[in-house]
Amino acid sequence: MSWIYEKEPIRVEEELKHQRELMLTGFAQMEKLFEKVEKRLEQVDKQLEKQNQAIMDIHQEIKLQMRWSFGILLGVGGLIVGVLKLI
Repeated sequence: MSWIYEKEPIRVEEELKHQRELMLTGFAQMEKLFEKVEKRLEQVDKQLEKQNQAIMDIHQEIKLQMRWSFGILLGVGGLIVGVLKLI
């Protein structure tokens, strides 16, 4: 009967060692997965930066066109008022 108790700690130690190895393998796989996700997020971040810059460029173009349109409106309005005062 004592031989059962002598082998039992060895089996528990072997099982714990096996569990530890499985955990380390799982952690290594998770680390690889996190690295892939991080690379993908960096790619998405770069894409969003490009889109943001494109939106800002469009915004600046619209502002410039609005200034020109307002200037032309004031110029033409002034000419019309001037012509009407002459008549």
